[in-house]
Amino acid sequence: MTTPALDRPQRLATGCASRPRTAFVLSGGAGLGALQVGMLEALYERGITPDFLVGTSVGALNAAFVASRLQSPQTATELGRVWRDLQRQDVFPISMSALVGGVCGRRDHLVSDRELRRLIRRYIQFEDLADAAIPLHLVAFDLIEGRELLLSEGPAAEAIAASASIPGIFPPVAIGERRLIDGGVVNNTPISHAVELGAQRIYILPTQAPRDRPTRIPTGALDAAIQGVHLLVSCRVAADVARYSAEAELIMLPAPNAGCVQPTSFEHSHRLITDARAAARTALQRSTLRAHLRLVS
Repeated sequence: MTTPALDRPQRLATGCASRPRTAFVLSGGAGLGALQVGMLEALYERGITPDFLVGTSVGALNAAFVASRLQSPQTATELGRVWRDLQRQDVFPISMSALVGGVCGRRDHLVSDRELRRLIRRYIQFEDLADAAIPLHLVAFDLIEGRELLLSEGPAAEAIAASASIPGIFPPVAIGERRLIDGGVVNNTPISHAVELGAQRIYILPTQAPRDRPTRIPTGALDAAIQGVHLLVSCRVAADVARYSAEAELIMLPAPNAGCVQPTSFEHSHRLITDARAAARTALQRSTLRAHLRLVS
């Protein structure tokens, strides 16, 4: 039986022979996705580019943005401008009717995905995932079959919206007979898929450090829901790093959040980007030095 294209991760052709086959893995984290902009800036500054991208949730949005453009510092700068202009209402437009409908059981979500889709249409420059300038793979979860999916082709807007559809917050996305939600509920930092797709070197762009615990009490239902998802998946990153470190070189970039910014806050993007860029520059310098020492030892 032929596996449906929606489910089937395609193993890509081998990249440049002069360096390991490289993937960027971008995790979910709502407003903390701004951190990934600083990480991308630091990576591109050093001439580090991926052979393919794997993302979930907000990482899917960031990955899709860069996948349709040149892999350069300018692309990261453009993405930074988008993040600095974002407000909470641009992503989570809460209305009383939606809240009441969700509480009363008339809706399966609290927030319309109208603004999320508007962002996707405005900034993503390809119609099908397979048409991305750099191969792009997104993680979602199928509610009907209860399993994780890797989306590598098909309607881009639907796939990106599905990968970012936080359960209970946004409505599930229908693709064919499937009802898809945020892949972060099962695999928020999809290292496993990058390894499956043949990556030999994986740069991990997280939105929180492995095993991070919240230091602030959520101030609202939306904050509590998203924080709950983060707690659910926070331990898997450390476990996957331990599991896959023998199969690929894993470089985990730091995710500084000294101000304890909440995932639903979009007012601190400039600081998150700046702090992540500085931390990533330092981490990459150390990684390069360690690699050099291994070569000469």
